[in-house]
Amino acid sequence: MPTLYDQLAQTYAVEVKRADRAKEIVAHGGVTVTHLDAACVRAVISGHYAVEIASPVGGPIIAQCDCPDYQHGQHRMRPCKHILALALEASGQPLPVVLPDPDPIFDPLPDPDPVPLSSEIPFREQVRRAIGRAIDVLSAQVYTALAAGEVPFLIGPTGCGKTSAVRALALDRGWGFEEITGSASWADADLVGLRTDHMELPGVFARAFQRGRNGEELLLFLDEATRFNIRAMDLLMRPLQATPAAIARSMGLPAQGEVRLVEAPLWGLEWAPLEKVRLVLAANPWGAAIDPALIRRVWPIRVELDTAVASCFDNRLADAITASWSAVANGELPLPVEYQGLSSAAHPGDTSILTAYLLRLSVIDPAAAEGFRTIVKGIGINI
Repeated sequence: MPTLYDQLAQTYAVEVKRADRAKEIVAHGGVTVTHLDAACVRAVISGHYAVEIASPVGGPIIAQCDCPDYQHGQHRMRPCKHILALALEASGQPLPVVLPDPDPIFDPLPDPDPVPLSSEIPFREQVRRAIGRAIDVLSAQVYTALAAGEVPFLIGPTGCGKTSAVRALALDRGWGFEEITGSASWADADLVGLRTDHMELPGVFARAFQRGRNGEELLLFLDEATRFNIRAMDLLMRPLQATPAAIARSMGLPAQGEVRLVEAPLWGLEWAPLEKVRLVLAANPWGAAIDPALIRRVWPIRVELDTAVASCFDNRLADAITASWSAVANGELPLPVEYQGLSSAAHPGDTSILTAYLLRLSVIDPAAAEGFRTIVKGIGINI
């Protein structure tokens, strides 16, 4: 008997790359089945995407997913990786054929209204799903900027999904990935590389540019950019801006189009085709002062609290969460009630997430923690 995946493949055109990504999701335990019977299977994929595959009697397979790729893509003919992952997971138990019920003697009572899918998902999964959507929106913003030839610079507080969004974009697009996190101790040799008579230690730029020259498309992510020291920040000026092919060739480089260039005394010159290596920066809204010349080379993207995430919680708790993010935006607090903390809430009124937040905040700034405790008390929450 054909498995659910076999039936799905007979109805939809399955893309090989998406099928490969679906296998990775299943292998990493990313499928949580919430309902399974002979006619329908539902699941939460990767913690936040709601997927359903139905097999009506005498009809074709019907699949649904609430991810942006499915909602806005060519979903009528090409299922997303989440649908494929659920089909693979459920294919361990082939669905039996469902026979139609005989004609009833009496008209049956109408079925009750179907229970919304969200009510079948535990609260933590609902929050993670909302966070996942926020990260998807941010990933789409980053991709839009990259597609326009810009270098996105994500600016937002810790725990707002910047790193997750960039990593997810690289995985979803099938790009190679290189990443470095800013530190005040980094020198140009740490970023580009170090060569001596006895060894060669390529840094993140050398690795990325060499992969780009070899024909690989990849994303180079510079996280916590405002934690770099001035010397490291100065190094970024050149690779952030495209160098014309004519200039590159006059420098002795076999360039066919625009290139990225970077150079360090202990490594030398590195280059890569512009279209092969994409750059993305991210930082908190504090740290080292950003040179105006660097800002001119990037496309700033402000990252704020997604209202859909806050709306998962009771009104008073949602107000407290929003207040923390607003205070960070105004420079009054060093960190908000971040997404990771929100995802640990057990129910919509779980104020323990504020207790954990205040504990962390008190270590950084005791006065700010007491001030926020007063704000929360005014909202009607006693901690």
